[in-house]
Amino acid sequence: MKRYLYSTIIFFIAAVSLAGGWYETLSLALSAILLVMLLDKIGKGIVLRETIAFLYAFTCLVMPVIGYKYYDPTNGLAKLWVRYMPVPENNYFSYALPAVAFFAFAITLPFRVDNYTDDGNEVKVLIDRIKKILTRTPKIGLVIISIGLIVSLGIKFIPGGLQFFATLFFFSSFAGLLYIYYAPNFKYKYSLMVLFGLFIIYNAISVGMFTIVAYMGITIFSFLMLGKRTSLLRKITIFCVAAFFMIVLQNVKLAYRDYIWRSNYSDSKVALFADLFWKNIQKGDELIEQNAFFQIYTRGNQGFNVALVMRRIPAIKPYDNGNNITKAFASAFVPRFLWPDKPEAGGKFNMEYYTGWVINGWSTNVGPLGEAYGSFGVTGGIIYMFFLGLFIRWVYVRVFKSSIKIPLMVCWLPVFFFQIVSSAETDSLQIFNSLIKSAFFVWLIVKIFPLWFGIVRKQVLRPRVAASSPV
Repeated sequence: MKRYLYSTIIFFIAAVSLAGGWYETLSLALSAILLVMLLDKIGKGIVLRETIAFLYAFTCLVMPVIGYKYYDPTNGLAKLWVRYMPVPENNYFSYALPAVAFFAFAITLPFRVDNYTDDGNEVKVLIDRIKKILTRTPKIGLVIISIGLIVSLGIKFIPGGLQFFATLFFFSSFAGLLYIYYAPNFKYKYSLMVLFGLFIIYNAISVGMFTIVAYMGITIFSFLMLGKRTSLLRKITIFCVAAFFMIVLQNVKLAYRDYIWRSNYSDSKVALFADLFWKNIQKGDELIEQNAFFQIYTRGNQGFNVALVMRRIPAIKPYDNGNNITKAFASAFVPRFLWPDKPEAGGKFNMEYYTGWVINGWSTNVGPLGEAYGSFGVTGGIIYMFFLGLFIRWVYVRVFKSSIKIPLMVCWLPVFFFQIVSSAETDSLQIFNSLIKSAFFVWLIVKIFPLWFGIVRKQVLRPRVAASSPV
């Protein structure tokens, strides 16, 4: 069947990669087919799972290919900053390529639940049901956005243990944005959407963190494009423009953060960012020259951290047989007050545990791919990545299945999966933690504010007792 064509190709690449050889060609082929799969689905369905798979392939395969080809130990910048790949090419790709390929196959495998799927006419029917519900409650989206933005302004004053749930309220504002977009005859919807987007960008510029702009933007874009017929050529053009702006943004970030974090900058941050951004845009092709591209390479090469794990384990430290991952999975279910010293998400611990690197003042992580190798080795790591892909897909399908009964649940997919989109750069704990807490959060919202999901509670009318007549 046509809907299984991409999955068949991905599985073929995964199977061939196990035989060894052709690593560079197969890595680029896998990344290319995932990109075509993603672009082909835009306008036809929700591309969340495809985005996750592509980002894994890009950061763990494409960037390492560039590293081995252009930033080896003979390159001056790679040698100076010690950013060349620290293990032989065949060693790295014999593990990373099949692991990422089987992960991509598992997470993007098509599904059908009660005649519904996340693309084609079925998802259009679901969107039509959403629009019908929102004709009855057109202002709910505005309420959700308002609450989310108000909570976001006070997150820093909320105790650490509750900040994640406060952040989920902020993420909920993106569900509210989709409510406004799909609400028929909502006045000034596009003006409100632009204002919301400007607020998000302004907030990102203020703190110097652009993750939510990049990753949430990709997800929301796929929703906004649903039902719109767009040629593949136009999609490729949009992708190239977006990729160029991401390259510019990566070049701007370091210089911009130096100003606002380390130089006591007191003038307009927006004006500073705009000036740096424009100057980098004017560089054009210079941004992809070998020396200029080095900054993008170091930021986007998640394979470097994975290779650090492979260099240390098992030569210096033995495989831990899943001990750390098991703790991470268990800690996602147990509140901190019951387990005070339970593991925390973030790269500081993982980098020291798996690579021996102690990091301070900056953030990076080994990713699930690095954890899998450090726990189980090559074969076990490949198997782990395959089942991790199946797990994320299973959660996605469960959420999508709930939308058959509660159609507006589809709009909350960005809340569930925002932190999974960038999971190649985080860790398994972040995946388990965010999915479980997000599910609990949305469940609470359904119970407390059912009208947000178009659920109208039925009122039981009690028969009136007739007043007694005076005697």
